[in-house]
Amino acid sequence: MNPPAENQRILRELPPRRLDWYTQAVLLIGDRVSQVGWALLAIGSVFFWTTSVNSEVRYWFQDKTVHWQDKQGVILEADSTSTVENGLRVWRYHHSVAPGDGYRYRGTSFSVGKKFDAGQLAFIRYNADDPRTNFAVGLRRSEHNWRANLLLLLPLLGFVLVLLPLRGNWRVLRLLKIGDFTRGKMFAKTPTGEVERFGVHVLPVFRFEFRFEHNGVVYHATCRTPHPALVEDEETESILYDRYKPSFNLVYDSVAHLPKITTAGKLAPMPWERAGVLFLPMFFLAVNLIYLLMR
Repeated sequence: MNPPAENQRILRELPPRRLDWYTQAVLLIGDRVSQVGWALLAIGSVFFWTTSVNSEVRYWFQDKTVHWQDKQGVILEADSTSTVENGLRVWRYHHSVAPGDGYRYRGTSFSVGKKFDAGQLAFIRYNADDPRTNFAVGLRRSEHNWRANLLLLLPLLGFVLVLLPLRGNWRVLRLLKIGDFTRGKMFAKTPTGEVERFGVHVLPVFRFEFRFEHNGVVYHATCRTPHPALVEDEETESILYDRYKPSFNLVYDSVAHLPKITTAGKLAPMPWERAGVLFLPMFFLAVNLIYLLMR
């Protein structure tokens, strides 16, 4: 049964409304799509700093004017790594070379499958201007080959998923701050043919249309939701709209996790149980900051 009109919630707090940083952050990045995006970004950051920056790709852009010279050196150590390519273990070699300036320079090279043993002689290619840059001829300079960077598509997808709902979330946030409050009458409910999954449950998505009036002109507000009860539980539904552009509006109850409207007609603070949605963005920032400081 619909509640009596006098018990319907009314937002009496006039714009512009002040929202604390926590409420704004939750509204901007708290949706499911954004959370998946932040998860991919966080995982991708760990991969980027541990694998991608150490792959062969970083040497592709090395200065082409490097004056390379080759000279016989010696393999000091040969150790297997934890990396496997094409079913073969990647090996790490520590070697040294004496270019003739009175110093002996150490370096590290890698190969797929074992190529050398400790004590063997090998030709070492070194930068004549800075012999500290050197590697064994025929071997590569990184544990990970360039194909490892293909996994960077995951954080790229995450970045897209973070940006995708940002415009809509900002629109909701703006209306919360500057929107006028009214109530609208539903006049249409149509199935969209789309569905949303919630665990094992598959729910159809419906499109709802409402009418509301501003300065004697009738405007429409629309929403889409797989939870019809959210916008069918009252005789008229709460609507926020921009008084200068009433077509810019939203059906309040159709947007998940908006602040509650208190009995005093004000926006209630966002509950702290929602703070979990900030973990992944904070983890992403912390990972990148730590690795930057360590470099």
